[in-house]
This record gives sequence, C-alpha cells and structure tokens, in this order.
Amino acid sequence: MAPPSTLVEKGHVDVAKNGRESKPVNIYYEKHGYGPEKVLLVMGLSTPCSAWDFQVDYLARSGKYTVVIFDNRGMGHSDSPLGIYSTSQMAKDALILLDHLGWTKNVHINGVSMGGMISLEMVDAAPDRFSSLTLTSTTAKRNIPTWAAISALSKIALFYNDPRDKLITAMELVYPQKWLSQKPENPSKAAEYDTNLEMASANFISHVRRSRLQPLHGNLAQAVACLTHSVSDQRLLKIKSSGLPVLVITGTWDNLVRPQYSFHLKKVLDPRFELFEGSGHAIPEEQPDRYNALIDDHFSCATGSVATTSSSAKL
Repeated sequence: MAPPSTLVEKGHVDVAKNGRESKPVNIYYEKHGYGPEKVLLVMGLSTPCSAWDFQVDYLARSGKYTVVIFDNRGMGHSDSPLGIYSTSQMAKDALILLDHLGWTKNVHINGVSMGGMISLEMVDAAPDRFSSLTLTSTTAKRNIPTWAAISALSKIALFYNDPRDKLITAMELVYPQKWLSQKPENPSKAAEYDTNLEMASANFISHVRRSRLQPLHGNLAQAVACLTHSVSDQRLLKIKSSGLPVLVITGTWDNLVRPQYSFHLKKVLDPRFELFEGSGHAIPEEQPDRYNALIDDHFSCATGSVATTSSSAKL
C-alpha cells in the first residue's frame, strides 16, 4: 500500500527535555489533513505508525479531521533509548508531542493494543485534553500472553530462518485463519490479491520498508511495558466519572490480547461497545470499512455531545 498523499507535516520532537532523561529522545510524528477536528492515533507493540494507513486515509480525506500518528519510543523512526519502558512513560512522550503541536484540548484519541494501554494512561493523566477515547484490542490489566502468542513469537525469534516462514507465522498470529484464506472484499484489492494473506503480507512489507528495523532492545523494552501495564478499576472509574465518551472494540479471535480484557473494560467503563465476531487482533487493517465508519461516528457523536453541553452551559 502506497503512503497516503494526505501528509502535510512530519518531524521529530525531543520528549526528554526538562530533566526527564539525560539524553535526547526524539519521537517521530506525521500530521495528515486539514480538518477542524483533531485525532491522535496510538499504535501498538513493535509496529510502525504507518500501520494506521487505512484510518489516516479515510479520516484525513473526509475533510473533517486533522490526524496525527507517531512512532512510539523503541520503534521506527523514533529513538530507542536503552532501558525498560512503561506505558505511563510512553504516554508522557505522547503528551509532550501534543504540547509541541499545540493540541491542548478537544483531541480524539484512539489506541490499539499497546496503544490502547498508552491511551488509558494519557487520559488518566490529562483528562481535560480529550474529547473522546477509543480502545481497540487492548486491556487495562496486565496482559498475560496466550500460549499461541508465546509459541508463534518463539518460532519467529528462535527457529525460523526463512523470512517468509516468519511472515506467515506473524500473519497467522494476528489474523484469523478463515479470513486469511478468503478473497479480499474490496473489489480493487480482490483484483490485485488472491487472498487476504497476500494482501496483509504486502501491507506489512510496505510498512516495514517505510520504517526502520526495530532494534532488539526496543522490542524487549516495549514488551516489558505491555507486561507491566496496569490501570486499576479505581482509575477506570475516574475516567468514567469524567463523562468522556468511550468506545471499546474487540474481536472474538485474539491471540495477543484476550477479548475478556475488553469485556472487563465494558463492565467498568460502561462504554459504547462493539464486538467484531470472528475478527482477530488487528481489526483496523482486517475490517477497515466497518472500523473506519465506527470511529468516525464515535468522534462525531462525541463532538456533538461537547457542543450541546457548551451551549447548555451558556444558557
């Protein structure tokens, strides 16, 4: 998939200033579109920000949104400082990025997987900045890896030498086997690829080529952040009491973050909840049409709710 032609700005921001860390930590970001509504998309573990291509293209071209994506520390064009990371640390990185952009309020934030963990920390730390929160395939609790994830990642790291074997194993970990074997639903994609496996593999290769190879210490540091992440029910209830519109999205076939964690978010946050029956971990790429329409509607409803509240306050 070619890079979106919606790009209007890109660069790096040093998030280690003011004594946070002894050396600079530069975080790479991109801004797409010119719309009045602000959207921050937060990516997950060991994945470049270009994996948001489907959402960036849809939202930026709508004319309603300006969209910012970025590489978390330890990934892509961002720096990978030595040491272990935490989701609260990466949340602070992203808040400093928002400061740099001047995005101090009315931001829609959407995080997938580890990005959802980071998003929870951001909203907990600075609730007044955000207009809505979307949590996709993520958790507030410590994420205990499934056996399928441990087995697949071990094969990729230790046993498989052929890059194609590694790629197929990764695809089978993230996407349902049934979906991988099917023809793409999009007519233009169906004309180009025989199966979703071919399409997803081509998208993955495109993202890798536009990024930089993740160093091993960056991968391990991000993994530690996921394994140690924890947002208590008390903190979740604080988010709920703020009245922030929340959307929780999960599939039913997820080897990386168990769907039960999303059901826990549903129980505590009482959010808008959308279940993608039969879908895997990477819903934004697996089911982009439904997903894009869903987040667009969530953002629009949240904006309308804020406008109504502001009008009532003036009266």
